[in-house]
Amino acid sequence: MADFRKGVSYIKETAESKGKRKYTPNIYWKDGDIRTVAFVTPIADTPKVRLHQMVRIPDESRDTGIRYETLLCHKDPSMVEESGGQCSACDLGHDAKEVFVSLAIELEPIKDGTDTTGFNILTVEKTREDGTKVEYPQWGLIMQGAKNFFAYLAASNERKGDITKTAWEIQREGASKDTKYHFFKESAPLPDLSDVLEEMPSLEDLLEQMGSEEKFAELEGLEPGSQEPPWARSNSTPAPNGRQSREEAFARIRSQVSGD
Repeated sequence: MADFRKGVSYIKETAESKGKRKYTPNIYWKDGDIRTVAFVTPIADTPKVRLHQMVRIPDESRDTGIRYETLLCHKDPSMVEESGGQCSACDLGHDAKEVFVSLAIELEPIKDGTDTTGFNILTVEKTREDGTKVEYPQWGLIMQGAKNFFAYLAASNERKGDITKTAWEIQREGASKDTKYHFFKESAPLPDLSDVLEEMPSLEDLLEQMGSEEKFAELEGLEPGSQEPPWARSNSTPAPNGRQSREEAFARIRSQVSGD
């Protein structure tokens, strides 16, 4: 195992596959979002890693012709011995970002007026390929920087105790470099998380999956410079609504894969 810088039964199915590819869920906030979470990873075990976020992968099953993945950079200290310091995502022009990563479970507050009296584990309904519907606990990776996110949690951990022993209501304010997160430590007790924790993969396993040869194999055939940020202006002619059509988007990326 790499040395990192440090329905419940459906959890493994969710973590191990989405179609034929492995899938790692994540928990994130948009401007104004309020989420309540239980951190699974103690602060002392929260690793700082180099991640390639929003990596563009050709995917004909999507309307846009692409999907976005998060990859563990092969120049991360945990991967250098195995990779020799070579990273194909970096070679394609994608900038890696150093962030801290923690596992968490999302909770649903039980309210009595404005008071929170307890929590349920938030569940999400999904449809399998065979058409059957299942509900599973909403868990995932939280990937954030130190300055406006994990520094506060580290300070609280030092002064008030283990952050995994309580629930946290977290609100995002802002959508750019001025983004702030507001943290509210809940007093109501956590629900029993044991069944969920028993089935969840470890943080180390998820990070290794994100840096696996299987994940990076999807970059083969793409041209250097093809991994510009998704908000960068495309050189191709836009569709009438200002966006590329599915056919245009997929054709452009498909041509990079085929070398046409």
